[in-house]
Amino acid sequence: MDAIEAGKDSYSIGPVLPAEMTKAPFRPKVAGRIAFFFGPVAGALISVINLRRFGYPLKAKRVFSWTLVGTGVLAVVFLLIPDVLGRVVGIAAEIAFYQVYPRLQEKEFGEWQMAHPDIEPLSGWKAIGWGFAGLLLFLVVFVAVGFPLSILFPSAR
Repeated sequence: MDAIEAGKDSYSIGPVLPAEMTKAPFRPKVAGRIAFFFGPVAGALISVINLRRFGYPLKAKRVFSWTLVGTGVLAVVFLLIPDVLGRVVGIAAEIAFYQVYPRLQEKEFGEWQMAHPDIEPLSGWKAIGWGFAGLLLFLVVFVAVGFPLSILFPSAR
């Protein structure tokens, strides 16, 4: 059994694959930008990729799980409030995503950068594919929440 390193996850949901450890992560701000343009699940995917490459698989799982819960709540809010308020809530949420996802991984990125000064982080342009995947997952969550909501409350819309 490996010794527990300070600041690292003490419980692993699975080993970090050797291929993940050798790849460079994205800069933390990439997760914020992708979340702003493609939604919270897209930002979470970039954060998960980075955190796993930093050696924090448990934190990555938590970020993704809480993002799915938050996305479900956000879908309920969007479906139940009037459109005018939905626009205000939407832009506020996008700004929050832009701020939150980079902060979730700044410390870990700093540690990784100090341990790998010769490796350059990946370009944010390479994250766009993950952005589209996250957008698709966001729509799946939205439909998965909206369908039962429309059955339970047919007069809501």
